[in-house]
Amino acid sequence: MSLMATKVWLITGERQVGKSTVLGAVIPRLRDAHVRVTGLLTERTGPHDLAVTELHTGDRYPLTEPFRDLPESPTRHFTMSEAALARSRQALLTSFPTQLFVLDELGPLELNHRRGWAAALDFLARARYDLAVVVVRPELLGAAIAALPGACFCVLQVTLDNRVALPERLVAAWLSRLAEPAASQPGAWS
Repeated sequence: MSLMATKVWLITGERQVGKSTVLGAVIPRLRDAHVRVTGLLTERTGPHDLAVTELHTGDRYPLTEPFRDLPESPTRHFTMSEAALARSRQALLTSFPTQLFVLDELGPLELNHRRGWAAALDFLARARYDLAVVVVRPELLGAAIAALPGACFCVLQVTLDNRVALPERLVAAWLSRLAEPAASQPGAWS
């Protein structure tokens, strides 16, 4: 399915390939074009450390606590901060309506354990956005697709070969969507 015809873009790629970096390059360019961008963008800040930025407020804070290798942990490489998860879940509530909703990322915490940002799946089903861009790891892609019943989606693979050119392609596709008449876009922003 083409980028133009889809409601949800699933961004996938191997660990550390640059999925968040691609989104980080796209977001300011879309904002420069007056696109309302909301959601959560995650950044790796250390081997076991993550920070999250609330895209609609600009607030940035640690998403993890000092690493504890706990066998029962649903996240192998990170010790998630329950306070930060609660704060970011609250931020999800204020992300809608929007033109572009970004969620970086749906991971094992959400898809396998229904914790973390799992509520975002309900928000995606309500479609109070023109487009959603969701980061998901390749090994969880099937679970993410199954969790988006009825959603019109496409999968975009970030690789070492395309990660430099991909932001330009995504920006061009989104700006083309904006140029379409509002009547042809379900849920178009007004």
